[in-house]
Amino acid sequence: MPVIERSSNESALDRVFSLLQTELTPYPGRFSLVARIVLACTSVMALVMVFRIPGAALGAYYPLLLSRDSPRATLKSAKMTAGICILGTTEVILGAMLFAASPFMHFLWVAANLFAVFYLISSLQVYDAALALGLLIANAIATWDQPMSADMKVKQTLFTLLSILIGCAISVAIEFLFARTHSADRILSAIELRLSVSQRLLHSYAEDCEIDPALAVEIHRYGMRGTGDLRDLLSHSSYEDDYKEHLAAVLALSNRLTELMDVLYRSPLPFTVADRGWCATIADNLSAINASLLQEESPVWIDLPVDATLSHPILVEIERTVDLITQSFSSDDRAVHSHLPEPGESRQPHLFAGDFFKNNAHLRFALRGGFSAMACYLVYMSVGWTGLNASIATCMLTALTNTGAARHKQLMRFAGVIIGACVLGFGIQALILPQVDSLFAFALVFASVITIGAWIGTSGPRIAYCGFQIILAYDLVNLNRFGISTSLVPARDVVLGIALGIAAMWLIFDHLWATSATDTVQSLFLSSLQRIGGLDERSTPGNQASTFQEFLKESRAINRDFDRLRALLDLSVFEPFPRTEEEIYIDRCVKTLMPQLRAFLLLKAGFLHHQSIAANEDQSDLALEVQHQVSATIDSIVQTVSEYGQRRASPDTEAERFLLSRIKREIDNPEVEFKDDKTMVLRLSLSLLNLVYSLRLSIPNASDGAPLSQAQ
Repeated sequence: MPVIERSSNESALDRVFSLLQTELTPYPGRFSLVARIVLACTSVMALVMVFRIPGAALGAYYPLLLSRDSPRATLKSAKMTAGICILGTTEVILGAMLFAASPFMHFLWVAANLFAVFYLISSLQVYDAALALGLLIANAIATWDQPMSADMKVKQTLFTLLSILIGCAISVAIEFLFARTHSADRILSAIELRLSVSQRLLHSYAEDCEIDPALAVEIHRYGMRGTGDLRDLLSHSSYEDDYKEHLAAVLALSNRLTELMDVLYRSPLPFTVADRGWCATIADNLSAINASLLQEESPVWIDLPVDATLSHPILVEIERTVDLITQSFSSDDRAVHSHLPEPGESRQPHLFAGDFFKNNAHLRFALRGGFSAMACYLVYMSVGWTGLNASIATCMLTALTNTGAARHKQLMRFAGVIIGACVLGFGIQALILPQVDSLFAFALVFASVITIGAWIGTSGPRIAYCGFQIILAYDLVNLNRFGISTSLVPARDVVLGIALGIAAMWLIFDHLWATSATDTVQSLFLSSLQRIGGLDERSTPGNQASTFQEFLKESRAINRDFDRLRALLDLSVFEPFPRTEEEIYIDRCVKTLMPQLRAFLLLKAGFLHHQSIAANEDQSDLALEVQHQVSATIDSIVQTVSEYGQRRASPDTEAERFLLSRIKREIDNPEVEFKDDKTMVLRLSLSLLNLVYSLRLSIPNASDGAPLSQAQ
């Protein structure tokens, strides 16, 4: 079916406004999450102010680094952060005292700490804990460079650790206090919400009534927001691997469904009576799926006519997507919820990556980040402007493996600092703080700023980081001393320090062994397609069980690559490099084909599983023919994408029609009784054939961006 693009006449300002409207719209659970963040940060601020504990800026920021997926996940994250900060503080005090007497040795100690931090950021499995250690080290370096006694430096370092521990403890207490506000399963809840809004829109079309504007905005928000945060949550969850694959596929398909609903709402094509009838049917199917999920049951297999002809083309893709969601969630082995542990809890926690000492990429990352941070250190120390020490933290906060991701974080950090330090920091210091004369009034102002930052921070991955940086920048400006600070110098130094850090990252980090997200997307997607095309080459003749296990192992690896692809695709837009036509074409292929490829892997797994159980000889021959035909079509798709759409996938229409008619005759034959597994093989064969043919027709055309199906 044709892919309908958004209007190219939409201005950049309109797109930015649409993005902000989408990201800042309330969603279920957002008010509770923001309230918990505000309460945690404000409580830490109040305690450090009352008891005059130095290091309030970091103490009030660290609650943002902790997971809030569940109370137990928060407790685990807090333990990890507290433990690594205690070790870091111990190393800082011992190392600084040993090398304090010699300026040269002190310089080497700073360099060693910075390189070690970047190595840990690259190799630690828990990124937030590595980041927490990095901020502690950056703050400690600034402390030990101040002209004060060694005793005061030790006290300052220990008090900073104390404020961090207070932040961790308060965050855990608040999460357990508000434990009932947590969804039983955030991933399934997100799927149910997306299916629900799609169902409501279809019902509105079926009844030919006016579309609620709030519903249209909600669908647009889900379509634009994507599932990046949910994919990250799923990847770190303790679900079993095969169940993760089901959820990953359904997440991609449910997000695809909301995107199609958004296109349906914006489409000018009229609806016929038949279209409205199909809208009602698809809406009823979505309602049945949601009801099954709420009852912790696998959705029943929902049959929809394969050869349905509708006047509204988007409904065809919507119908097929709903069918794929049903098939992806169907499982004979367990209930959908499975009463598995909560997301956010790792089954086998590993602190370090398996290649901690072997992978040279960690060393290269440490050198890139270490040289960037050391350049900042040399600049501000050589001019005696120690207030620019925020540049080191900027290097740590924005250091990521590819340039697109790094540029995105740098942009969000700079935007957050401008809002948090310049707009809010300067404005509040000049207009509000001179009138404040109590801790309660100061806390109200502080909580208001935290609310703004937390609301942005609970958006999607595209702007969430900006909200966290608003909070950090405001903390650095207004929590430097006990009492009301009306000086504009801290805000000025923070802004200039961050600008210095970003400049060092652009000049050094982005040009030393740099890898662009665009190049990674291109190579990873092509390799994933080739692996999908070669899955049947690993088959073991006469050993269906071995073939099934090999397929599961390979499909899990491909699904993990798909998760990386989606994240990289979002980040590639931040890269300044000129993009070739081939790269643009691959981006379109990823967006169009990836949800269907996920569904193909799941359907193929079910096909192999039930085929290994079925025993009828004729049916095994039919299933083998289907497997060969599907493999040939997938190989043709791989070849077409590898040649960037220059050669169209050539179907064997006679073989397709013969197989489809033969399968339908077997399914509809009332004289033959099949066992469940044999019937399932036939159904899966029919679904696989239709899915791969739809994949072939959906391949974009390199010449004009339209899918090949338009020309057929």
